[in-house]
Amino acid sequence: MKKAYIGDAVYIDFDGFGIVLTTEDGYQTTNRIVLEPEVLSAFERWVVELKEEELQN
Repeated sequence: MKKAYIGDAVYIDFDGFGIVLTTEDGYQTTNRIVLEPEVLSAFERWVVELKEEELQN
């Protein structure tokens, strides 16, 4: 997949190993976060827990 804009100046890409999130100001990348597979799994679990918590409220 190629780099895609997901909103709020955030782009998503895949480097062959992890998900790469960047923020850009129109000229350059200003921040870069790489979600390695283990981190992505932890994030996905957190989202599931958040959704379950929201359903309870």
